[in-house]
Amino acid sequence: MIKERIIKKILDNNQSITIEKYIEFCLYDNHGYYTNNNIVGKSGDFITAPEISQLFGEIIGLSIYSLWKNIINQSFNLIELGPGKGTLLIDILNITKKFPKFQKSLNIKLIEINDDLIKQQKYNLKTNVLHTKNIKWVKDITSLSPNPAIIYANEFLDCLPIRQFHHNNGTWVEKMVNFNKEDEAFFTENKIIQDPATLSFLNKQDHNNILEISEQRDNYFHQICKYLRKFGGVSLIIDYGYYDNPNNFTLQSISNHQRTNIFDNPGTQDITSLVNFKRLIEIAKWHNLNIYTFCSQKEFLLSHGIEKRKNIILKKCNNKQKDIIEKGYERLIDEKNMGSLFKVLIVTR
Repeated sequence: MIKERIIKKILDNNQSITIEKYIEFCLYDNHGYYTNNNIVGKSGDFITAPEISQLFGEIIGLSIYSLWKNIINQSFNLIELGPGKGTLLIDILNITKKFPKFQKSLNIKLIEINDDLIKQQKYNLKTNVLHTKNIKWVKDITSLSPNPAIIYANEFLDCLPIRQFHHNNGTWVEKMVNFNKEDEAFFTENKIIQDPATLSFLNKQDHNNILEISEQRDNYFHQICKYLRKFGGVSLIIDYGYYDNPNNFTLQSISNHQRTNIFDNPGTQDITSLVNFKRLIEIAKWHNLNIYTFCSQKEFLLSHGIEKRKNIILKKCNNKQKDIIEKGYERLIDEKNMGSLFKVLIVTR
Protein backbone atom coordinates (compact mmCIF):
# COMPACT_ATOMS: atom_id res chain seq x y z
CA MET A 1 0.00 0.00 0.00
CA ILE A 2 2.80 2.45 0.86
CA LYS A 3 4.60 1.64 -2.39
CA GLU A 4 1.50 2.54 -4.39
CA ARG A 5 1.09 5.80 -2.45
CA ILE A 6 4.71 6.74 -3.14
CA ILE A 7 4.36 5.97 -6.84
CA LYS A 8 1.24 8.13 -7.05
CA LYS A 9 3.04 10.98 -5.29
CA ILE A 10 5.93 10.71 -7.76
CA LEU A 11 3.58 10.77 -10.76
CA ASP A 12 1.68 13.74 -9.31
CA ASN A 13 4.91 15.64 -8.62
CA ASN A 14 6.61 15.90 -12.02
CA GLN A 15 8.04 12.37 -11.87
CA SER A 16 10.13 12.74 -8.71
CA ILE A 17 10.03 13.43 -4.96
CA THR A 18 12.74 14.31 -2.45
CA ILE A 19 14.38 11.58 -0.40
CA GLU A 20 12.91 13.39 2.60
CA LYS A 21 9.38 12.81 1.29
CA TYR A 22 10.18 9.17 0.48
CA ILE A 23 11.40 8.58 4.06
CA GLU A 24 8.28 10.26 5.46
CA PHE A 25 6.08 7.80 3.58
CA CYS A 26 8.17 4.78 4.62
CA LEU A 27 8.42 5.63 8.32
CA TYR A 28 5.50 7.86 9.29
CA ASP A 29 2.63 7.05 6.93
CA ASN A 30 -0.45 5.50 8.57
CA HIS A 31 0.93 2.14 7.44
CA GLY A 32 4.59 3.11 7.86
CA TYR A 33 7.39 1.39 9.70
CA TYR A 34 6.92 3.24 12.98
CA THR A 35 3.28 2.20 13.21
CA ASN A 36 4.42 -1.45 13.33
CA ASN A 37 5.19 -3.25 16.57
CA ASN A 38 8.25 -5.31 17.45
CA ILE A 39 10.84 -3.04 15.87
CA VAL A 40 13.36 -2.99 18.76
CA GLY A 41 15.32 -5.83 20.33
CA LYS A 42 16.63 -9.20 19.22
CA SER A 43 13.38 -10.15 17.51
CA GLY A 44 13.01 -6.74 15.85
CA ASP A 45 15.14 -4.94 13.27
CA PHE A 46 17.67 -3.21 15.52
CA ILE A 47 19.04 -3.23 19.07
CA THR A 48 19.61 0.01 20.97
CA ALA A 49 22.08 0.56 23.82
CA PRO A 50 19.52 -0.03 26.63
CA GLU A 51 18.73 -3.44 25.10
CA ILE A 52 22.45 -4.33 25.04
CA SER A 53 23.17 -3.78 28.73
CA GLN A 54 21.48 -2.48 31.87
CA LEU A 55 24.75 -0.63 32.53
CA PHE A 56 23.82 1.95 29.90
CA GLY A 57 20.45 2.79 31.45
CA GLU A 58 21.88 2.85 34.96
CA ILE A 59 24.61 5.33 34.05
CA ILE A 60 22.08 7.50 32.20
CA GLY A 61 19.82 7.31 35.27
CA LEU A 62 22.58 8.38 37.65
CA SER A 63 23.54 11.19 35.26
CA ILE A 64 19.94 12.41 35.10
CA TYR A 65 19.75 12.37 38.90
CA SER A 66 22.95 14.41 39.13
CA LEU A 67 21.67 16.93 36.56
CA TRP A 68 18.38 17.25 38.45
CA LYS A 69 20.11 17.72 41.82
CA ASN A 70 22.57 20.34 40.53
CA ILE A 71 20.32 22.27 38.13
CA ILE A 72 16.61 21.71 38.92
CA ASN A 73 16.08 20.21 42.42
CA GLN A 74 12.29 20.62 42.36
CA SER A 75 9.23 19.03 40.74
CA PHE A 76 9.95 18.50 37.04
CA ASN A 77 8.98 16.72 33.83
CA LEU A 78 11.15 13.75 32.89
CA ILE A 79 10.54 13.43 29.16
CA GLU A 80 11.75 10.61 26.92
CA LEU A 81 11.50 10.92 23.15
CA GLY A 82 10.76 7.59 21.46
CA PRO A 83 11.01 5.21 24.46
CA GLY A 84 11.17 1.97 22.44
CA LYS A 85 10.18 -0.88 24.76
CA GLY A 86 10.58 1.30 27.85
CA THR A 87 13.84 -0.42 28.82
CA LEU A 88 15.83 2.78 29.34
CA LEU A 89 13.17 4.35 31.56
CA ILE A 90 12.88 1.15 33.61
CA ASP A 91 16.64 1.16 34.26
CA ILE A 92 16.52 4.87 35.16
CA LEU A 93 13.67 4.37 37.63
CA ASN A 94 15.25 1.30 39.22
CA ILE A 95 18.70 2.84 39.74
CA THR A 96 17.22 6.04 41.22
CA LYS A 97 15.01 4.28 43.80
CA LYS A 98 17.62 5.18 46.40
CA PHE A 99 16.88 8.87 45.81
CA PRO A 100 13.30 9.27 47.14
CA LYS A 101 13.22 13.06 46.80
CA PHE A 102 14.11 12.71 43.11
CA GLN A 103 11.43 10.07 42.47
CA LYS A 104 8.77 12.09 44.31
CA SER A 105 9.59 15.07 42.07
CA LEU A 106 9.03 13.07 38.86
CA ASN A 107 6.31 13.76 36.31
CA ILE A 108 7.12 11.31 33.53
CA LYS A 109 6.07 12.08 29.96
CA LEU A 110 6.72 9.64 27.12
CA ILE A 111 6.52 10.93 23.56
CA GLU A 112 5.47 8.04 21.32
CA ILE A 113 3.45 7.82 18.08
CA ASN A 114 3.34 4.01 17.82
CA ASP A 115 0.20 2.69 19.57
CA ASP A 116 1.57 -0.87 19.69
CA LEU A 117 4.76 0.33 21.36
CA ILE A 118 2.71 2.35 23.87
CA LYS A 119 0.93 -0.87 24.89
CA GLN A 120 4.27 -2.66 25.21
CA GLN A 121 5.77 0.21 27.22
CA LYS A 122 2.80 0.21 29.61
CA TYR A 123 3.08 -3.55 30.13
CA ASN A 124 6.86 -3.50 30.66
CA LEU A 125 6.71 -0.54 33.04
CA LYS A 126 3.94 -2.08 35.16
CA THR A 127 5.88 -5.35 35.27
CA ASN A 128 9.25 -3.85 36.20
CA VAL A 129 8.59 -0.78 38.36
CA LEU A 130 6.43 -0.35 41.45
CA HIS A 131 4.24 2.52 40.26
CA THR A 132 3.27 4.11 36.95
CA LYS A 133 0.70 6.64 38.13
CA ASN A 134 2.93 9.59 37.21
CA ILE A 135 3.58 8.36 33.66
CA LYS A 136 1.68 9.91 30.77
CA TRP A 137 1.93 9.33 27.03
CA VAL A 138 1.77 12.23 24.59
CA LYS A 139 2.24 12.52 20.82
CA ASP A 140 4.53 15.55 20.68
CA ILE A 141 6.49 18.00 22.79
CA THR A 142 4.00 20.85 22.32
CA SER A 143 1.43 19.15 24.59
CA LEU A 144 3.64 19.12 27.70
CA SER A 145 2.88 20.89 30.98
CA PRO A 146 4.97 24.02 31.73
CA ASN A 147 7.49 22.68 34.26
CA PRO A 148 11.29 22.52 34.27
CA ALA A 149 12.29 19.38 32.42
CA ILE A 150 14.97 16.88 31.65
CA ILE A 151 14.35 15.89 28.04
CA TYR A 152 16.34 12.85 26.94
CA ALA A 153 16.50 10.75 23.80
CA ASN A 154 18.51 7.73 22.70
CA GLU A 155 18.54 7.00 18.96
CA PHE A 156 15.61 9.28 18.19
CA LEU A 157 16.82 12.09 15.95
CA ASP A 158 18.59 9.73 13.53
CA CYS A 159 15.26 8.49 12.14
CA LEU A 160 13.93 11.92 11.15
CA PRO A 161 13.95 12.45 7.34
CA ILE A 162 16.77 14.18 5.48
CA ARG A 163 17.48 15.74 2.09
CA GLN A 164 20.70 14.91 0.25
CA PHE A 165 22.74 17.40 -1.78
CA HIS A 166 25.82 16.96 -3.96
CA HIS A 167 28.12 19.59 -5.47
CA ASN A 168 28.76 18.24 -8.96
CA ASN A 169 30.86 20.02 -11.63
CA GLY A 170 30.33 23.42 -10.06
CA THR A 171 26.58 22.91 -9.59
CA TRP A 172 24.54 21.92 -6.53
CA VAL A 173 22.10 19.07 -7.17
CA GLU A 174 19.61 17.27 -4.93
CA LYS A 175 19.11 13.52 -4.98
CA MET A 176 15.50 12.78 -5.91
CA VAL A 177 13.47 9.56 -5.98
CA ASN A 178 11.84 8.41 -9.22
CA PHE A 179 10.12 5.22 -10.34
CA ASN A 180 10.87 3.03 -13.37
CA LYS A 181 7.60 1.54 -14.61
CA GLU A 182 9.32 -1.11 -16.73
CA ASP A 183 11.46 -2.46 -13.89
CA GLU A 184 8.89 -1.51 -11.24
CA ALA A 185 11.74 -0.15 -9.16
CA PHE A 186 12.60 3.10 -7.42
CA PHE A 187 15.83 4.88 -8.31
CA THR A 188 17.59 8.18 -7.57
CA GLU A 189 18.35 10.99 -9.97
CA ASN A 190 19.93 14.41 -9.58
CA LYS A 191 17.95 17.64 -9.83
CA ILE A 192 19.77 20.96 -10.26
CA ILE A 193 19.06 23.38 -7.41
CA GLN A 194 17.67 26.67 -8.69
CA ASP A 195 16.05 28.12 -5.57
CA PRO A 196 18.20 31.14 -4.52
CA ALA A 197 17.64 30.65 -0.77
CA THR A 198 18.64 26.97 -0.93
CA LEU A 199 21.70 27.77 -3.04
CA SER A 200 22.76 30.51 -0.64
CA PHE A 201 22.52 28.10 2.29
CA LEU A 202 24.43 25.32 0.52
CA ASN A 203 27.24 27.63 -0.56
CA LYS A 204 27.92 28.55 3.08
CA GLN A 205 28.49 24.97 4.23
CA ASP A 206 32.27 24.72 4.71
CA HIS A 207 33.14 23.82 1.12
CA ASN A 208 31.75 20.29 1.45
CA ASN A 209 30.76 18.45 -1.73
CA ILE A 210 28.13 16.30 -0.01
CA LEU A 211 25.54 17.52 2.48
CA GLU A 212 22.67 15.89 4.33
CA ILE A 213 20.17 18.33 5.80
CA SER A 214 17.22 17.53 8.04
CA GLU A 215 14.75 20.36 8.43
CA GLN A 216 12.57 18.14 10.61
CA ARG A 217 15.50 17.32 12.90
CA ASP A 218 16.33 21.01 13.18
CA ASN A 219 12.71 21.92 13.90
CA TYR A 220 12.37 19.24 16.57
CA PHE A 221 15.50 20.39 18.36
CA HIS A 222 14.32 24.00 18.08
CA GLN A 223 11.17 22.91 19.96
CA ILE A 224 13.27 21.29 22.68
CA CYS A 225 15.43 24.40 23.02
CA LYS A 226 12.41 26.72 23.11
CA TYR A 227 10.98 24.62 25.94
CA LEU A 228 14.22 24.78 27.93
CA ARG A 229 14.59 28.50 27.31
CA LYS A 230 11.06 29.13 28.59
CA PHE A 231 10.71 26.68 31.47
CA GLY A 232 14.26 25.66 32.33
CA GLY A 233 15.96 22.30 32.53
CA VAL A 234 18.26 20.03 30.56
CA SER A 235 18.33 18.17 27.25
CA LEU A 236 20.37 14.95 26.95
CA ILE A 237 20.72 13.61 23.40
CA ILE A 238 22.48 10.33 22.57
CA ASP A 239 22.72 9.26 18.94
CA TYR A 240 25.16 8.17 16.30
CA GLY A 241 26.49 11.13 14.42
CA TYR A 242 29.33 13.57 13.81
CA TYR A 243 30.60 17.07 14.51
CA ASP A 244 32.70 17.48 11.36
CA ASN A 245 30.82 16.66 8.16
CA PRO A 246 32.09 13.26 6.87
CA ASN A 247 31.48 14.52 3.30
CA ASN A 248 29.65 11.34 2.29
CA PHE A 249 26.08 10.08 2.32
CA THR A 250 25.13 8.32 5.56
CA LEU A 251 21.57 7.21 4.83
CA GLN A 252 20.97 3.53 5.54
CA SER A 253 18.13 1.08 6.04
CA ILE A 254 18.05 -1.83 8.47
CA SER A 255 15.95 -4.99 8.46
CA ASN A 256 16.51 -8.01 10.72
CA HIS A 257 19.75 -6.42 11.97
CA GLN A 258 21.16 -6.27 8.42
CA ARG A 259 21.74 -3.32 6.10
CA THR A 260 19.39 -3.30 3.13
CA ASN A 261 18.50 -1.20 0.09
CA ILE A 262 16.31 1.76 1.15
CA PHE A 263 14.01 1.02 -1.80
CA ASP A 264 13.31 -2.59 -0.79
CA ASN A 265 9.81 -3.14 0.59
CA PRO A 266 8.93 0.46 1.59
CA GLY A 267 7.42 0.73 5.06
CA THR A 268 8.87 -2.54 6.39
CA GLN A 269 12.38 -1.46 7.41
CA ASP A 270 14.05 1.27 9.41
CA ILE A 271 15.72 4.19 7.60
CA THR A 272 18.25 6.33 9.47
CA SER A 273 21.13 8.77 8.95
CA LEU A 274 23.92 10.19 11.08
CA VAL A 275 23.00 13.19 13.24
CA ASN A 276 24.84 16.46 12.63
CA PHE A 277 25.73 17.44 16.21
CA LYS A 278 27.47 20.62 15.08
CA ARG A 279 24.09 21.77 13.78
CA LEU A 280 22.38 20.89 17.09
CA ILE A 281 25.00 22.87 19.00
CA GLU A 282 24.46 25.86 16.69
CA ILE A 283 20.71 25.69 17.35
CA ALA A 284 21.22 25.48 21.12
CA LYS A 285 23.51 28.51 21.07
CA TRP A 286 21.00 30.41 18.91
CA HIS A 287 18.54 29.95 21.80
CA ASN A 288 21.19 31.21 24.27
CA LEU A 289 21.51 27.80 25.91
CA ASN A 290 24.71 26.37 27.38
CA ILE A 291 26.62 23.37 26.05
CA TYR A 292 27.12 21.38 29.25
CA THR A 293 28.69 18.31 27.63
CA PHE A 294 29.59 17.11 24.14
CA CYS A 295 31.66 13.95 23.84
CA SER A 296 31.70 10.38 22.56
CA GLN A 297 29.56 7.72 24.24
CA LYS A 298 32.72 5.98 25.45
CA GLU A 299 34.03 9.16 27.10
CA PHE A 300 30.66 9.86 28.69
CA LEU A 301 30.10 6.37 30.10
CA LEU A 302 33.64 6.00 31.43
CA SER A 303 33.68 9.46 33.01
CA HIS A 304 30.35 8.70 34.72
CA GLY A 305 31.54 5.47 36.34
CA ILE A 306 30.36 2.63 34.09
CA GLU A 307 33.43 0.50 34.87
CA LYS A 308 32.92 0.85 38.62
CA ARG A 309 29.22 0.03 38.23
CA LYS A 310 30.08 -3.02 36.10
CA ASN A 311 32.45 -4.37 38.76
CA ILE A 312 29.78 -3.97 41.47
CA ILE A 313 27.26 -5.93 39.38
CA LEU A 314 29.78 -8.66 38.50
CA LYS A 315 30.19 -9.55 42.19
CA LYS A 316 26.55 -10.68 42.25
CA CYS A 317 26.62 -12.67 38.97
CA ASN A 318 27.23 -16.27 37.99
CA ASN A 319 29.67 -17.05 35.15
CA LYS A 320 27.02 -16.87 32.42
CA GLN A 321 25.72 -13.54 33.68
CA LYS A 322 29.27 -12.20 33.98
CA ASP A 323 29.91 -13.02 30.33
CA ILE A 324 26.75 -11.14 29.25
CA ILE A 325 27.68 -8.10 31.36
CA GLU A 326 31.27 -8.02 30.06
CA LYS A 327 30.23 -8.33 26.40
CA GLY A 328 27.59 -5.62 26.78
CA TYR A 329 30.10 -3.33 28.47
CA GLU A 330 32.69 -3.81 25.72
CA ARG A 331 30.13 -3.20 23.00
CA LEU A 332 28.99 0.08 24.55
CA ILE A 333 32.51 1.56 24.78
CA ASP A 334 34.12 -0.09 21.73
CA GLU A 335 36.17 2.58 19.89
CA LYS A 336 35.52 0.90 16.55
CA ASN A 337 31.76 0.82 17.02
CA MET A 338 29.31 2.41 19.44
CA GLY A 339 31.93 3.96 21.70
CA SER A 340 33.12 6.49 19.13
CA LEU A 341 30.25 6.56 16.62
CA PHE A 342 27.68 7.55 19.25
CA LYS A 343 27.83 11.06 20.69
CA VAL A 344 26.36 12.60 23.85
CA LEU A 345 25.11 16.19 23.91
CA ILE A 346 23.84 17.84 27.10
CA VAL A 347 22.33 21.31 26.86
CA THR A 348 21.16 23.49 29.78
CA ARG A 349 19.54 26.89 30.19
